[in-house]
Amino acid sequence: MGYLNLKPEQTNLFFKLMEERYNKHSTIITTNLEYEAWYDFLGRKEMVKALLDRLRHRCTTIAVEGSSLRTPEP
Repeated sequence: MGYLNLKPEQTNLFFKLMEERYNKHSTIITTNLEYEAWYDFLGRKEMVKALLDRLRHRCTTIAVEGSSLRTPEP
């Protein structure tokens, strides 16, 4: 997440998908965004807050530090 600009309809579908998966299925999300940046990316502050509450309720966050593996070395 964070690579594409989402239209409001797409954002609504994402919220709905995550709501349906909450406490029922495992979900893996990869993103280059910190949690706080999701508000700008997805908009709708109250919906993002609810989404992050659900996602972070039983999650393990793995932050990968360092240079990109896709960047060619000099």
